[in-house]
Amino acid sequence: MAERVVLAVAALLLAWALVGGRRGPAVLAACVLVALAGDFTLRFLLDDFSVRQVWLYGAPQLAWYVKAAGLWSGEEGTLLLLAALSAVGAARLTRRPGWGGRGALAVALLFTGAAVAWDPFAATSAAELAQKPFVGGNLHLRRVWMLLHPPFIFAAGTLFLLPWAAALEALVRGTGGWRDIAAVWVRAGWFVLSLGLASGMWWAYEDFTFGQFWHWDPVQTSIFLVWAAATAHLHVLNAYRPDGAYARLHPAVGLGTGVLVLLSMVVTRSPQLASSHRYVGETSLPVLTAAMAVLALALVGGVGWSLRRTVPRTGPRPQGTMTLAALALLACAGVAGAYLGQAYLGAALGWARPAELKPFYETLARFTAPAELETLRQAFAQWEPNPFAINKALAAVGAVVGLIGFHHFVPLRGRRRWLATLGAAAVLAAGVAWGGGLFARLYTGDGMTSGRTVASFALLDALVVALAGLAAALAGWAWRRLRAGAPARVAFGHVVPIAVLHVGVVVALAGLLVATVLDTYSQRILAWPRDFDRPQPFADGFTVAIGLGAPQSLPDGLRSVAEVRMTLAEHGEVLLERTGHAVALEAVGTAAGAAGQGAVRLMCEILDYRYARYAAGKDRLLDPFLHRGLWRDVQVWVPPVGHGDGIADVPVVVKTFPLASWVWVGLVLVLLGAAAAGWRAVAGRR
Repeated sequence: MAERVVLAVAALLLAWALVGGRRGPAVLAACVLVALAGDFTLRFLLDDFSVRQVWLYGAPQLAWYVKAAGLWSGEEGTLLLLAALSAVGAARLTRRPGWGGRGALAVALLFTGAAVAWDPFAATSAAELAQKPFVGGNLHLRRVWMLLHPPFIFAAGTLFLLPWAAALEALVRGTGGWRDIAAVWVRAGWFVLSLGLASGMWWAYEDFTFGQFWHWDPVQTSIFLVWAAATAHLHVLNAYRPDGAYARLHPAVGLGTGVLVLLSMVVTRSPQLASSHRYVGETSLPVLTAAMAVLALALVGGVGWSLRRTVPRTGPRPQGTMTLAALALLACAGVAGAYLGQAYLGAALGWARPAELKPFYETLARFTAPAELETLRQAFAQWEPNPFAINKALAAVGAVVGLIGFHHFVPLRGRRRWLATLGAAAVLAAGVAWGGGLFARLYTGDGMTSGRTVASFALLDALVVALAGLAAALAGWAWRRLRAGAPARVAFGHVVPIAVLHVGVVVALAGLLVATVLDTYSQRILAWPRDFDRPQPFADGFTVAIGLGAPQSLPDGLRSVAEVRMTLAEHGEVLLERTGHAVALEAVGTAAGAAGQGAVRLMCEILDYRYARYAAGKDRLLDPFLHRGLWRDVQVWVPPVGHGDGIADVPVVVKTFPLASWVWVGLVLVLLGAAAAGWRAVAGRR
C-alpha cells in the first residue's frame, strides 16, 4: 500500500512539472520511480512472495538474472519500468526548448498513472499463498536473454516515443529543439532496438516455441514496423533542416515512429492473434490504445497543419537516393503493417484461416482424442500475419532498396552511374521474368521450406543479387574515399562505420535467407529401448546415438523428465557429445512430459513451432542439441520423454542450417558500424 502511495506522489510530481513547466519536480519524480523499480527488483531477488508479482513469476531456486528480470515479467512491473524510463528521459528533455519536454512529461505521466492503477506492489492473498508458496512463472523465460532482450526493446521504445511533441512542433511550426533531439535520440533508439532484436533472434534460435530466427509473430511484426520506420528516419537525419530539406518528412516520420511504438505495445497486449510474446490477463490495453489514437490524430493533424505553412528552401537540398531509400523502407513497414491489419480483420470477422497456414493441423487432428480436438482446432484457427505473403512482398521491396543503395554508392558519376543502375535493374527484372535460378539450383526439397516460398524463388534471387550489388558498390565507395586521403576522423568516423554497417546488413540477410530457405532435416522414429545407446544413421552421413537416463531434480526449480545423452557424428567424425535434460517445471510433475502424445504428435511438435507453442505451453522446454559451425549449424531434436512415459516410439530430428553463423556475424557488424557512426555523429554535433 505504501509503495502505491509513493507511485501516486510521483504521478503528482510529474503533473506539477507538466502544468507548471518546472524541471525540479520532474527530476524528483524520476528519482522516485527509479528507486521504486529498484525496490521491486529487490523483492524478486529476496523472494518476497508477499508481493503478488513475485509470487507469480519468482521462485527461490531461480538464477539471480532471472529474478532480476522479474521486473518486466508481467504487465504491472513492465508499466513501472516504462514509467521510470520515461521519467528519466522526460527530465532530460525538459532542458530543451519548445514542446518536447512537456510532451515527454505527458508520456511519463501516462505510464506512471497506469502503474498506479495496476499496482505492481499488490499483496498476495492468503488464499493464494495457502494454495502454493509460489507459482514460478514461464519456463521459457528462464534464460539470460530475459535480462537483455525485453529491456532493450522497452528502452528503444521510450527513446522513440518521448520526443513526440518536439516532432509535432517541428512539423507544425518549424521551431523547437527537434533537430538536435532527433540526432541523438533516434540514433540511440535504433541501436538499442537493433541490439534487442538481435538478442531476441538468438534466444528464439534456441527455443522452438519462439519459431527460430524470425517467424512474423504479431509482436515481432509490430516491432519490425518500428525498426523499419526508424531506419527510414536515419536516412534523412543528416540533411534535415526545419526550414529546408525534409522539413515535413523528417518530423512526420519521427512522430509516426512514436505512434508505431504504442501500436507494438497494443499488439503485445491484444488477445485476438496467436503470439508467443503476449501479456495475459488484465492489461493496460485500453489506456495504450487511447494514447495511440491521440498520437495518430496528432500526426494527421500535424501533417495537415504543416501544409498551411510555406517552407523556405534554404540550406542543402535533399538527396534523391536518400529520399527514395527512406520511402522504400517506409514501404517495407507498410507491407508488414498491411498483413498485420489483415490478420486482425480476419480475426474480427471470423474468417477461416487458409489451410496452407495450418500445415500440420490435418495430420494432428487424426492423432488427437475427440475431447481435445476442439481445443486444437481453436489453437490453429487463431489468426497471425501471413509469413509467406510478407516475405514475398518484402523480397521485392528489398531488391528495390538494394538497387537504390547500389546507385547511391557506386563509384561512378553522371551518365555512367545511371547506366550502371539501369543495367543492374534490367538484370534483376530479367531474372524475375525468367523465374530465377540461384535458389532453384541449390534447393533440394529436404527442408521445411514450403511451396509458397519456392514460388517466390525468383524474387529471392533478385534480392540476393541486389544485396550483392550493394555490397560491391559499398566496397568501391569506401576504397575510393580512403584512397582519396580522407581525414582520419572522416575515414574512421563515417566511411568505415557506414560501410561496415551496410555490409553487415547484407551478410545477415544473406545468411538468414540461405539458412532458412536451404535448410534440411531428416527424421527417424527410434524404438525404445532397442534403438537407444547405439549410433543410428540419418541422412547426409549423420549418425546420432541417444541415451535416456533417469528423471531428476535440477536447479532453478526444474525437473528433468529424462537425462539425454547425445552423440552426433558425420561420416564417422564426432561433431558433438553432450548430456542435457528434457525439462519441465517441478510443480507440474509428470504431466509436463510427453506421456500420451504419441510419436506423430511429438514429431509435429519438433517440426511446427505453432504446435510446439500449443503443446509445450509455459511448463515444458523443447530445445535442440546444437553444433555451431562456420558454414553450417546442426541441430538434434529429442522430445521430452522419460522412462515412465510409456512411449515405445521416440522421434528424433536432425536439422541443418547452412550459413546460420553468418547471421550473427552480420548482426555484430551492423551493431559495431552503427555504434561507431552514431558516436562520431553525436560527438561531432557536440
